[in-house]
Amino acid sequence: MKDTTAPSEKTQTAEQNSRAKEQKAREKERKKKERAERRALRRYRRAFAFFRFIMTPFIKLKFRYRYDSLKKIKGPYLLLANHNMEMDPILLGIAAGKQAFFVASEHIARKGFGTWFLMRYFHPILHRKGKDGARSVMTILKTLRSGSSVALFPEGNRSFDGVTCPIPEATGKMAKHAGVPLVTYRFEGGYLTQPRFSVKLRKGRVTGHLVKIYQPEELKKMTDEEVNAAIAADLREDAYEAQERDKIAYKGKKLAFGIESTLYRCPKCGAFGTLASDDKTVRCECGYEASYDVYGYLGGETMRDLNKTQREALRQRIGETAEGEIIFRDTVTVRRIGADHEVLWSKEGEISADRNGVYITGEQGERIDVHELAIYSRNAIAAHCTDELVAYDVRGGERFCALKYLHVHEDGRRQSEAG
Repeated sequence: MKDTTAPSEKTQTAEQNSRAKEQKAREKERKKKERAERRALRRYRRAFAFFRFIMTPFIKLKFRYRYDSLKKIKGPYLLLANHNMEMDPILLGIAAGKQAFFVASEHIARKGFGTWFLMRYFHPILHRKGKDGARSVMTILKTLRSGSSVALFPEGNRSFDGVTCPIPEATGKMAKHAGVPLVTYRFEGGYLTQPRFSVKLRKGRVTGHLVKIYQPEELKKMTDEEVNAAIAADLREDAYEAQERDKIAYKGKKLAFGIESTLYRCPKCGAFGTLASDDKTVRCECGYEASYDVYGYLGGETMRDLNKTQREALRQRIGETAEGEIIFRDTVTVRRIGADHEVLWSKEGEISADRNGVYITGEQGERIDVHELAIYSRNAIAAHCTDELVAYDVRGGERFCALKYLHVHEDGRRQSEAG
């Protein structure tokens, strides 16, 4: 029988069939992706439960850890805590009692097997330190809206002097618009257990406190600034205020070693970069000598007050320094990091600072102006320059001081812009 269908009708039918096949293929792919996500989520929850079970007794014993449990809080929720120890995610996970996705610095993507393990069983949300957090915020909100809780340390850094670091302004806005409960949690004792300069853990006491649970309806009535102020107040800890009250000893080895990686100015003569430490004592060429005791005091002074004094002195020096005069200079290892977190190249280079900011040497020895700078781990620098996707990783030795470059970056640029 002769086909009387018009050519245009045949074409239209073929197109409809093609679109139907494409839609079916997309639907099949979507369902496949959803199944994979459900399997992955089950894997994350099982891994979390397993490692929490085996780590809890050790952590309780090692750090005399006592905490307020969050098990009864219904999720999803946004969990914010202050940050003093590298093991804070483990401590917070134990307190939470159930799986949550942690926000972590992107440097963990260069840990080899460790990276594979973390990504497969815990899948942290990676964030580039020093860069605009828009991508991280989008991932956090997407995760919350999918029904999973998210935990993060909004300071983005561990304390250098025992006082909680400033909370970024965007934190309050994100918490307010997340549409889930906001849970604030404060650790005490973490800084003295692992001072930022230390190479060894100390044994004392760490406690975790549930501060407050903010419901979405309550957050909506607050401005972004009010939410941020509430978070900052809830998470604020001053390790030395607690010491004045409780007087807890934090015992360990090499109590003073590496302190010049945080303290870059001599408390006696005021010189920069002249301190040297051994296991118990800190000395300067001027004759200054002080011991760091089990209560966290250096020669009877707190790291909080010593840091405040050195920063004020540095601000004065920046203001008095001539244009182009170098304030600090160190030999370091500079690594260029690609968009996929891989190391593109690594070589010995230099980091320096003048009154206008901080500079590092590039692959060909050229001087590169650092636009954004943050410190991660014990004493490493994440530097971002003009390239949106490429960052630099800067590392010195155990006694290298990254903090002085952060202070110049923050205060030098502020003075330069004001001038």
